[in-house]
Amino acid sequence: MSSATTVPDAAPVPIRAPRLLGLYLLLIIIAAIEAFDGLSHAPILFDDMSKIPGPGVGGAIIKAYIASHPSLALAALAFATVGRLRYAIITLGALVLMAWLNFMPSVARHGFDFRGVSAFETPVRIIAFPLMAGCAIALAARGQRLGLATVLVSIPTLYSVFAVIAFGIGIILYGF
Repeated sequence: MSSATTVPDAAPVPIRAPRLLGLYLLLIIIAAIEAFDGLSHAPILFDDMSKIPGPGVGGAIIKAYIASHPSLALAALAFATVGRLRYAIITLGALVLMAWLNFMPSVARHGFDFRGVSAFETPVRIIAFPLMAGCAIALAARGQRLGLATVLVSIPTLYSVFAVIAFGIGIILYGF
C-alpha cells in the first residue's frame, strides 16, 4: 500500500442563485433609501426639542423613532451588504413597525383621518404596512419565502418614494 496522503476536497463555495442576488440588491437599495431618510432627520434630535410635538409618552415615541431610524436602516444596509438576507428583512420590518408606532401618538390624539388623500393613506400606513412588516418578519425568522418577505418589507419604502415623486410632479404641473 502506498502511504500517500490524500487531501480531502475543499468544501464547495456556495453560489448564490440569481434570484437571491436580486433580493440582496433590492434590500440594499431599500435600506440605502431608508438610511438617507433617517440620517436626514437625525439633526432634529440635536435641535430644539420643543419642535417635536407631544409631551409625555407620545413625544418619547416620536423621539425614539427619530433616534432609531438611522441605526436600524444602517444595520439593514450592513446585513444586506454582507449577505445576511434574513436579518436585513427583520431589521427593515422593525423599521416599518417603528414608523407605525411613530404615527400612533397622532392617531391617539386626533383619531383616524379619512378625508381627501388620507382616506387611502391612513389605512395603508396604520393597518396594511404593520401587517406586512409582521408577516415579513415572521417569514424571515422562519427562513421561508424570503422573496415574498423582501417584497412585503420593501413596499412601505417604495410607497413613500412614489408619494414624493407624485408630489413633485404635482408641484411641477400645478405649482404651489
